[in-house]
Amino acid sequence: MPTPDQIYQHYQLEKKLAAKIMNAAPEERVQVSLEAYDELFSTITWHDGHLKTEECRRKVLDFYKPFLRMVGSDQDVLELGCGNGAQMQALSPLNHRCVGIDISEIVLDHQAAMPANVELKIADATNLLLFEDNSFDVAFSTQLVEHIHPEEIQRHFDEIVRVLRPGGRYICETPHPYTGPHDVSFHFDDVATCFHLKEYTLGELLALMRGAGFRRFKAPLFRQAMYERRPWLAKLGEVPADWRRPAEMMIKYLPLTMRRKLALTMRMNSVFVEALT
Repeated sequence: MPTPDQIYQHYQLEKKLAAKIMNAAPEERVQVSLEAYDELFSTITWHDGHLKTEECRRKVLDFYKPFLRMVGSDQDVLELGCGNGAQMQALSPLNHRCVGIDISEIVLDHQAAMPANVELKIADATNLLLFEDNSFDVAFSTQLVEHIHPEEIQRHFDEIVRVLRPGGRYICETPHPYTGPHDVSFHFDDVATCFHLKEYTLGELLALMRGAGFRRFKAPLFRQAMYERRPWLAKLGEVPADWRRPAEMMIKYLPLTMRRKLALTMRMNSVFVEALT
């Protein structure tokens, strides 16, 4: 665990770098972002983003087991923001081609050797020119879209639609702002001010996905922790994602402190959507 001084050092640096990304000219954002993440990981050596140990890899996999179950098998899979590569490694025995992209070369340099059908590439999630149209059956991201510049987020979803095959799926999980902020600014600010450039509500995410051309949306019936404790619940399937919106809208206009308390009580920790073309 980092010390209070380390947390504050991390916060100061990440907030400064996030401001650089937010203020960068559109044509410079990719390079500025890449440099910012590499500077953070080079400086804050205790950051979870390094994820070098086997223990860290197991923690990631344990947390996202229900998520990975949704990806399925016998497919070509794209992970956006692959980080430590653990999820690609776990999915490789079940699928044909597993490709993971991440913006940070430093993070990718720390990954374990991967199976033959896994490729890890340096790329920006809003520019997937590495891949041809209709290249993948399923794409997924965990804790990614909140890191994308708000002016570029629509292009991210447009690119996902482009590289998915007809009938393809994008499974997306991102922290909910009502229980945030979920980056290091949680210790100091009421809203995200660091590398979570914007945390999205379910309503905002669905609007962006619809704008990109996704037509159907599903969400898990229960929160993720329930699936971890009782895997058989996955057999009950999913519900239309819009069914989750009334609870979100009900507390939208409450004062911040009250809204956060209610959102925490309602376990509104993340937004989880499976979007289908």
